[in-house]
Amino acid sequence: MKKIVRILLFSFFYFFQLLNLSFAKNYYINLDWFKNFNDENLMKYICLALENNKDILIAKQNILKSRQERNLLISDEFPNLNIGSDYLLLKIPKGSIPNNDIQTNSYALPLDVKWELDYLGKKYDKIKQAKLDIKIAKEDLRASNLIVATDTANAYLNVSNLEKLIKLQTQRKEIYEEFLKRKTKMYETGVISSVELNETNKLFEEEKNTLENLKKERASFITELCYLIGYTPYEADNITVSSFDKIEYTGIYPEILKGDIVLNRPDIIKFDIEIQKKKLDITAAKKDFLPKLEITGNLIFSTVVNNFGWEGAVAALIAGATQNLFDGGKRIFTLKKRKIEYETALNEYFKADLNALKEVNDALYTLKKDKEIYKNNKKRLEYENSNFIKIFNAYTTGARSYMDYLDRDMERISEAKILYSSKNQKYTDLISLYKASGGVLQ
Repeated sequence: MKKIVRILLFSFFYFFQLLNLSFAKNYYINLDWFKNFNDENLMKYICLALENNKDILIAKQNILKSRQERNLLISDEFPNLNIGSDYLLLKIPKGSIPNNDIQTNSYALPLDVKWELDYLGKKYDKIKQAKLDIKIAKEDLRASNLIVATDTANAYLNVSNLEKLIKLQTQRKEIYEEFLKRKTKMYETGVISSVELNETNKLFEEEKNTLENLKKERASFITELCYLIGYTPYEADNITVSSFDKIEYTGIYPEILKGDIVLNRPDIIKFDIEIQKKKLDITAAKKDFLPKLEITGNLIFSTVVNNFGWEGAVAALIAGATQNLFDGGKRIFTLKKRKIEYETALNEYFKADLNALKEVNDALYTLKKDKEIYKNNKKRLEYENSNFIKIFNAYTTGARSYMDYLDRDMERISEAKILYSSKNQKYTDLISLYKASGGVLQ
């Protein structure tokens, strides 16, 4: 009775899956966390990436593939029914069958049914493994979403930061250009030597190289962002990035995280599922030592005799057990192999768990230190702004030269660049921690 109920349930579930093969949109990650950056453009590009990125689309297809593999295994639970259509040409020796009405030129319609009884639950165990494969495919999708979302956020923030650094470096180059003009006039009047002028020219070329390197780096992050969101590099001009000054993270910077936070990581969950599959492999290897039960049925309608109907049909039903007596120790070796694979899976799980804890700890520690560095750089810029104002006031009163003013202005811009770079590094650490924790930060 239980067997019949289970088959009916499988049948209903199987046909339900055939009618509903669509994949519901689900990002499987905490997308709301990125709202803490208070930037609509950032959210827009992350959502675009989660919709269009090819790795995510492939991961979604793998889930559908795993579902159909499970459905194939469910179909094996049902009997296999075949129907044929055969033409028969017979030659029967005269007198061998007296008074027979056998036709030598006839037609046959055979029906065959084969069914292996899953009394040990072997096929059901395979179905359970297939269901676990679906869970693994979903974790692969969640991992892809996590990687794509964090990579998109990093690329976007780097572009925004570099645009700010390019503006500052452009100002610094323009100031240095003015500085060079003054040095050139001083050289023409004999105040400085050609060596000092050449050194100034070298520094000016270095400033231009710095600007070009920043532009090159920005172009690299722009194309990476395009790739992640499904754009071509030719659509880079369509990328809209908010000012880095306006991007401020208002969420909680975690100071301490519990060790069990790594249990939310897709890779850890996958290893746990793999262990469950290995347990089922051991169970299946043990069941191979027991006999198989098969039912075979045949029903043949033919014109070999004059009656093609039920009265002239030939039917047979065979139910039997098959036991493998000797296979060279194959089943014993398979069982031992499955146990070793289970122990290996356990060690891989422990290894992944330790590595996950290391990544979370490193990201948390790095974030803590880079937050302090950002605070220190913020104070440095405040001091430099104060110095700049004093030098500017001294210049307007004639107490300081224009060259002193230009020097201090370039120093102020340098400190601003350092501050913005440390702000971006702080955000990079924060996103790394979000990724290392499996995307469960609040």
